[in-house]
Amino acid sequence: MKALILAAGYGTRLGDLTKNKPKPLIEVNGKSVIEGIIDRLHIHGITQIIVNLHYLPTVITERILSRALYYYEPRLLGHDGTIDALKDWLKDDRFFVINGDTISNTDYTAMMALHEKGTILTLMDQWRCAGTWLYPSEYFENKNCPVIPYRPRDLEWQDIGTPERLEEAKKFYG
Repeated sequence: MKALILAAGYGTRLGDLTKNKPKPLIEVNGKSVIEGIIDRLHIHGITQIIVNLHYLPTVITERILSRALYYYEPRLLGHDGTIDALKDWLKDDRFFVINGDTISNTDYTAMMALHEKGTILTLMDQWRCAGTWLYPSEYFENKNCPVIPYRPRDLEWQDIGTPERLEEAKKFYG
């Protein structure tokens, strides 16, 4: 099982907080968001991880070191573009795609157990996507795979994309 962490964006909505630091390296409760994601993936046996990079890439690589592989994007490709660019690395098995600015208590093992062949399982709260998707290996032959919501009862999640949401995350996880 593999995972792609999306960490290439500029984080402009966070202003000065991301002037010299990529958004996934912002700390909540003493740990950067991306390190928390990697730790949770490891707990669930997912150790083949790749992180896409663009803005301040060496700041991330110097922090994460060998805990992940890296894919530098000279220009931002977006969610789908990054998946397509990494097709050769991802295509042999199911794979997670996780937003690098999202904190959650996602049970990746439970998500894998519920994943149906040929579908994209999307972590959701009651109303919106919670920044995690589980793609089938068949995705590269059929990009119109049905998207199935996964709404665990005990889901706790925060994205830190705006100052207000970052403060909510710090209160919740602090």
